[in-house]
Amino acid sequence: QQQQQQQEVGEVSEGVTTTSSSATAKKSSNVKRVKAYDEETDEFGYVEYNEDDILAVLTPEERAQLMKEGGLNLVDDFADVAKGALAGAEYDDEDEYDEFSDDGSKKRKKKKKMNDGGSSSPSAALAPSFPRMQANIDTPSRPSLVNWLKQLKAEEGTPIKGGKNWVALAGATEIDDSGLVLLCPKDRTRALHVDRCGYTAIVGNGKKLTSRSKLTKLIKAAEAGGGEVCDGSTAKIEILARLKKGRDVDPVLSVGVEFPDGSSTCSHAVLLCQDRLGDGVRGDESADPIDRRAARRLVHCNSMTVSSLTCLDDEPVVLESNPALPDDIAIYANRRDGAEFRKGSYLGRQSGLAQNKLTNAYREINGASDGYPGWIVDRYDKWLFVQHEEGPMTVRGPLPSLHDGYTNGVYYLPTKVDRSVMGEAQVKPRLLEGQSAPANMPIVENGVTYLVNLGESYSTGIFLDQRIQRAWLAENCNDETRVLNCFAHTGAFSVAAATAGASTVSLDLDKKWLDRIRPQMEANGITEWDGKHDCIYGDCFDWLARLGKRGEQFDIVILDPPSTSVGKKKRRWSVKNDMDELVTMAAAL
Repeated sequence: QQQQQQQEVGEVSEGVTTTSSSATAKKSSNVKRVKAYDEETDEFGYVEYNEDDILAVLTPEERAQLMKEGGLNLVDDFADVAKGALAGAEYDDEDEYDEFSDDGSKKRKKKKKMNDGGSSSPSAALAPSFPRMQANIDTPSRPSLVNWLKQLKAEEGTPIKGGKNWVALAGATEIDDSGLVLLCPKDRTRALHVDRCGYTAIVGNGKKLTSRSKLTKLIKAAEAGGGEVCDGSTAKIEILARLKKGRDVDPVLSVGVEFPDGSSTCSHAVLLCQDRLGDGVRGDESADPIDRRAARRLVHCNSMTVSSLTCLDDEPVVLESNPALPDDIAIYANRRDGAEFRKGSYLGRQSGLAQNKLTNAYREINGASDGYPGWIVDRYDKWLFVQHEEGPMTVRGPLPSLHDGYTNGVYYLPTKVDRSVMGEAQVKPRLLEGQSAPANMPIVENGVTYLVNLGESYSTGIFLDQRIQRAWLAENCNDETRVLNCFAHTGAFSVAAATAGASTVSLDLDKKWLDRIRPQMEANGITEWDGKHDCIYGDCFDWLARLGKRGEQFDIVILDPPSTSVGKKKRRWSVKNDMDELVTMAAAL
């Protein structure tokens, strides 16, 4: 592979690579070597990497943070161990090895046998051949499941002692995994038997697999605690859901895994999925630490049955996790989550909007009013946009499959009660499944065309719950109507009024939203702009006062502010405290 790479960038002559362009030479200069040592195999070697390749996969924000922290610094944790192993090795052959000089060139050297008891130290003798690389991947200390158990029992008033005498036998034995975990004193492991363990895993990691040796090491660590171990050949896998439509490059499977007899762990489930399905569990850092597709490996122990081997008359203990699945797995696995949409269906609301050719964008589920607090599902033609509000009283509502024949893709956005902080936090929706929606996608509402962007920001550009108000404007405005649209956002109210002939003034504090008004006007055949339509970039409180001083008058003033926000002068205001003042200023116009 190394020779093939050399042939791609230049010719190889006597172990020195020559390149035909300065760009290739520059790329080669960024190639670094890292000492790597494997404790399990007791072997060491070198890994070459290119800084540019790693930086290319980072976002601009990640690169900026990396530079702030001192730049890319990859030195293997085991570099010192490897160096010591090299220094203590006695070579009895004269095999050649590569040496990299400071200018990036490579020369062939021969290993020399060290003399026992020589005056020069081994480390000094090897220093020129194996330069010290100043890099180290710092591995933080891992939380302990046993410490968590001790803290939990102490809070319950039944403290336990002797943490070193406890062991995690089955279930979510790794701290990053979720669900049920069986912990037991080491001297009691033979007194119980795990009859069954059930897992849910999200398979789809770009065909990137964790090495069998790493998984085996995790499995053996759990098996060392004792107890009868499961037989992988009797395990069962059931495919619960497929996310394949429009995802040929990145298919995702939600699978259920069952080990019917003996102790098993989440690592058992991961290994079984890799062996039988040929793909890794999504988000598994061990498979690819750079291109991670989830914050953790998405595997969950959702059920377990345990029997006593000393009290044979006792019934087995049957446990199920609560909630059944965490959010990061449920969003893939539960397409309806056992819930039915009683006030309509995913073919449209009770009003029959799905059959209305003049409207293809509307709200499918409206949170608490439809029985699902904090769960909002909007349809934008062939795409769904899901908003899930964080909070203890919110629930996960139903979500349709791509295979309903009406949906090309699903976007998911975790939201906060205070929407004003979402812009600062740069919260963006993510494509959960299916195809990406086109930029500036046209949708139709009551025959009026609007342009939306589903993956760009926490706001799509239109609030679908204001459909009736926009319809009222389109019906009641005319050529003589003058409309002031405060907090205009992307100007949906202005567009609706303009289609009826009204002149409009759109006022908003964010210029990027105002810039989207004119393209929407043009999409509706409105080309007369000068003297008819205007956009004002500024604070609504300031401009209402200015317009009042000028003696400006409007037939309709629209006030649709966010519940809370920060104005141009950094003053925080809210509808609860400041709406009276706002209405008073608008009424004068």
